[in-house]
Amino acid sequence: MDLIETLLKDKIITRRQVEDAREKQAGAKKPLSELLVEIGAISENELTKIDSRVYNMPVTNLDEEKVDAGAIKLILSDTAKHYYGIFPLRVEKDILDKDIPVVATSDPQDIVTLDNLKLVVNMQIRPVLSSKSDISRFIEKYYKLDDALYDLLKNVITDAQVSIVGGEKIVKADFNLGEITDEHAPIACLVNIIFTDAVNARASDIHIEPRENFVAIRYRVDGDLRHVIKIPNNLHAPLSARIKVLSGLDVAESRRPQDGRASLKINERKIDIRISTIPTYYGEEVVLRLLDPKESRTELSRIGFEYEELVIFKESIIRPEGMILVTGPTGSGKTSTLYAGLNAVKSETRNIITVEDPIEYLIDGINQIQVNPQINVTFAAALRSILRQDPDVILVGEIRDSETAEIAFRASLTGHLVFSTMHTNSSVATINRLLDMGLEPYLVSSSIILIVAQRLVRFICQYCKEEHEPEARIIEKLKCHIDGLGIKKFYKGKGCQKCNFSGYFGRTAIFEQFKINEKIRAFISNKSSEDLILKETRHAGLRLLVESGLRKAAKGLTTLEEVARVADVQDDNIVVNKPVDLEARFKLLVADDEEDVVDYLQKRLAASGYDIIRACDGKQAIEFSVKERPDLILMDVNMPNMDGFEAIRILRSRLETASIPIMILTARQDKTDELKGLDIGADDYLTKPFDFEKLLARIKMLLKRRGK
Repeated sequence: MDLIETLLKDKIITRRQVEDAREKQAGAKKPLSELLVEIGAISENELTKIDSRVYNMPVTNLDEEKVDAGAIKLILSDTAKHYYGIFPLRVEKDILDKDIPVVATSDPQDIVTLDNLKLVVNMQIRPVLSSKSDISRFIEKYYKLDDALYDLLKNVITDAQVSIVGGEKIVKADFNLGEITDEHAPIACLVNIIFTDAVNARASDIHIEPRENFVAIRYRVDGDLRHVIKIPNNLHAPLSARIKVLSGLDVAESRRPQDGRASLKINERKIDIRISTIPTYYGEEVVLRLLDPKESRTELSRIGFEYEELVIFKESIIRPEGMILVTGPTGSGKTSTLYAGLNAVKSETRNIITVEDPIEYLIDGINQIQVNPQINVTFAAALRSILRQDPDVILVGEIRDSETAEIAFRASLTGHLVFSTMHTNSSVATINRLLDMGLEPYLVSSSIILIVAQRLVRFICQYCKEEHEPEARIIEKLKCHIDGLGIKKFYKGKGCQKCNFSGYFGRTAIFEQFKINEKIRAFISNKSSEDLILKETRHAGLRLLVESGLRKAAKGLTTLEEVARVADVQDDNIVVNKPVDLEARFKLLVADDEEDVVDYLQKRLAASGYDIIRACDGKQAIEFSVKERPDLILMDVNMPNMDGFEAIRILRSRLETASIPIMILTARQDKTDELKGLDIGADDYLTKPFDFEKLLARIKMLLKRRGK
């Protein structure tokens, strides 16, 4: 008995409804049963149950199925969409242990489609019943990616097993999560492939960047970003949503930055992921930091210390109290060095507490606190609480403000060993930064044990290493140090598959260790200039960053180009041991009617090696510019008698003063004022309050630009 006769016999439909359906069938070219559903004669669920009874075929609920990605790959997008009434679910084994795809169908009478499908997959198939609407929904869900992406997924060969440690986060949002929470969905497969590929490529970061016509995927490997793949724009939303689901972020929120964490296992290898999203013009940019606990440099032997450097560091961290600072730009390995230090001093007899933003790695035996300003867990607030927890060793992730600095330094004087980081260009420059924060000189001089300036250089790939002659300009730039160390040979990586033809494989650190002795403590207490302190540290044996790097280059560990790139060699470093010629000091004119501002600038700039000329208004600025011929002018705008704009116009109109570099230093933050100042001839524009180190860097840049 066929389906229609069964439906009529059971009085589920009438003959009139059958005739109506047949009239539509002539033009629609659809199965009669499907047309009966369309005219409302029978529901889909009821039709599926009758089909199962008539054709002795099991029924499945697709929402309860775990769709196998392997089955999806067997039947391509074009095939699934062509037949449209079928959907692959999984691959099972028959009694002969042969693979048999299980395929959902809504029309068990369509023997032609099922036979064609056998030819396509070159296997026997096992059909199960499901409703047409469910199959259509799953085809859209699993085959909505475009053909280019399917070609990508189809051709990627990986045996990696990716799983979420602790399971996926439960997310509540006004968002259809079905397609992104299913671990077997294509978008989940794409995310897993990206993670696996990035880990295999030794990437430290993954960047997902929406552009106008595509989404760029880039990896950071050995410190450098490199393009990996472009994917269509329509995949950006589900891709970022899938990543948010893994980390418990709000998938419905794309207008504000979010931060989260997740843990993956790739072939039983645990990878911690730190996730950051930020809205950009073309959509949300997602950056993922990959943290491999097994590859983390949390042992001093893996950081990159030379023997002498390691001895100095170990001698410092075994002290019962004091401050140890590691300085450098973001991404220079400061946290890894501090973690290694903590691991070295960790013991059952010590209470070690850290406050970090963010926590990079979880270390067994150490109490780690995550900064959370939303609930007032700041560095300063956490540090106050930590001091009531009877700590022996404290790590402050970063000293960012005077309050944190004050608490940390006082803690280092009261029986605590304190580790922290700062962003300064050199070890010696850290002293002035601390004084600039408002710390008393005695507090700085009596607390600090060691300041380590640090950078990361890339290792030469040992698989394609060869002797190399660097460019003449680089040798000339570093000639003083090269000759001093007696280096005769240099090496580079030719490029091979192991290093992805970059010539580099991995990174190591170079160091500038500023050990505080009694003479230097006296210099700090007396607020001596940075130049004077640097000169003394050099006499005491300070090894500059460039010298540390060149020692590694001499051993064939890195290239001369890498050392020149990261060490930021300055002329004053090369001649640092020569006496300072006071006649060569630059003269700076400071024109400002606020005496406290001029006093502060005179104090700090004089300490940095400059002579200061003071002017209280625009008229005096013009007068002193003509008489004294300063090397550079710092000009305020709002001043009595003559404002800064008018003074600049006059100075620029006179040939004798037209070439003097002028920087506007003002509290006026209006964009129109900045454009006006630059238009009338100012070389730079900086607003108050200002960071002194940035001001100093800009002064040096302007003087260098003018050949001074």
